Amino acid sequence: MSAQRKSQPIEVGITLGGANYLGELSPSVALNETKPMGGIICRFNYSDFITLRGNALFGQISGSDKNYADVAERYKRNLSFKSDIIEIGGTLEYNLFGYSETQRFNPATPYLFGGVAMFKFNPLGYFEYMPDVHTQSEYGDLSQYDGQWVELQPLSTEAQETTKFNERRRYALTQISIPIGIGYKQQFDDVWAWGVELGVRKTFTDYLDDISTTYVDPQITRGSNGGLAAAMADRTPELGRTDLVNDYGNEERLGAARGDETTKDWYLFLNFTLTRKITGGKTTCFQF
Repeated sequence: MSAQRKSQPIEVGITLGGANYLGELSPSVALNETKPMGGIICRFNYSDFITLRGNALFGQISGSDKNYADVAERYKRNLSFKSDIIEIGGTLEYNLFGYSETQRFNPATPYLFGGVAMFKFNPLGYFEYMPDVHTQSEYGDLSQYDGQWVELQPLSTEAQETTKFNERRRYALTQISIPIGIGYKQQFDDVWAWGVELGVRKTFTDYLDDISTTYVDPQITRGSNGGLAAAMADRTPELGRTDLVNDYGNEERLGAARGDETTKDWYLFLNFTLTRKITGGKTTCFQF
């Protein structure tokens, strides 16, 4: 006697879309800060309702206080950043209607997904040299950095690991995130499938944008990491308004909030997928 069974299929493919972030510089999604993302995915359809997936993704996030210039505190803070995101992770998709990766049975379904990922980031700030602001007497010669994207983590812009603020540890650039989201996938035929999904990443850091705690005395950042660190830590002087500079530079201002350390940052991807079945999914016979 013979019977038939379906071997478990494996799909590989690509994904393309947009990336954004939520944090001190984007309390809500700023659509104008959306940057491209892409990567490769591999799916193992364990059953009609359970799909295991691996990802290798790349994207870029950014944010700026200029997007909220009508809010006085954000206008005065005048901070901005960008960062590449490299993510490697695994997720479990739960196919709500079942999914048979064939046009004959259940060729489409919405799904929920969740998992764990490791990601690498590196916040950068754009430095524009202003001789009248970045004076040599206060900052040293910073002209060599004009027009450059500067790595912010090595500068310890919030005085991390300085003598006075040694309890503030320098944040790691490689961390763990929790991807969660929703999606929809559908078969073109018995080999190709397309999909779309929205996924957010819960992180355990408040430093995707290099902003979290308070302003410190610029003499501390300058003494520990040089004039560039002091310039990138407090960018209010670049606005060219002495009233704001005095507000941010006087003794009462030091120690005031630069960010909100009680919240963590998020990043998110909205992306399309295209996958091709490379093995499995065919009907096979066996004897018993």
